Amino acid sequence: MLKSNFNNMKSCLLFLLIIFGLSCSSREKDNSLVLARVNNQVLTVNSLNEFLPPENRTDEQVRGFIRGWVDNSVLYDAAIGAGFHRDKKIIEEKNSYFKKRVIAAYLQTSSLAKTKITNKQVRDYYDNHIESFRRLSSAATVNHFLVDNISDARLIVSKLSQKKTAKPIAELFSMFDVETKTVKRGMLIKELDGALFNKRIKSVIGPIQSARGYHVINVLKRHKIGSQLGLENVYDDIYQRLLAQHRAGVSSDILDSLKVKSKIFINTNYKQK
Repeated sequence: MLKSNFNNMKSCLLFLLIIFGLSCSSREKDNSLVLARVNNQVLTVNSLNEFLPPENRTDEQVRGFIRGWVDNSVLYDAAIGAGFHRDKKIIEEKNSYFKKRVIAAYLQTSSLAKTKITNKQVRDYYDNHIESFRRLSSAATVNHFLVDNISDARLIVSKLSQKKTAKPIAELFSMFDVETKTVKRGMLIKELDGALFNKRIKSVIGPIQSARGYHVINVLKRHKIGSQLGLENVYDDIYQRLLAQHRAGVSSDILDSLKVKSKIFINTNYKQK
């Protein structure tokens, strides 16, 4: 038990050493706004942006990251004070992790220019594996409105409940933020999920209140479990699969060419006693 706890502590410290090492190296000429400070450690806006890119992040995610950074900084100082940063095993693991990251960055950069996935390749993969692209759960394609007051929510419901024409929908899109997306059963909060996937078929759902505000859902299409996923739904997934396959092949070619140019010795006479 003690050995397991010690190994967990070493793994945690290894992670902290790597994260704070990267943070310190990127902070040398950082004059951006300070978000948090723990003793000599500082978290700035630039550092935050490196670890949590601004695109699509929420205020709650930022607050959570800062809280986590403070907790880790306190633990890091305590671990350093106790001398764990001098543990040979941790140093070896840190160097090994760093080496792997450098290799991965080299292979990714070297293979990027040599890897190109075409639309035809994606289409061919889809056609050849079409039976594997079926829904494992019920789903629905919806317009999802989220507003902060009940009056706007009721206005949205009223307009959506009118005879379906392009005009009221266009007005709503210009007045409010709306997401058009396909959601699976279980993805939404309990109240929305229950209303969307119950046996009563309704095209307009809401208003339903949550901690974030008032939700209104306009159901565009429902998808049964086992129904076929269109290429547009799985395009990105197929692209990433093909990209990984191609990069693996290119990486192997790169390694082979480097071996030819390198001086390599392997002692084939060695046998373990």
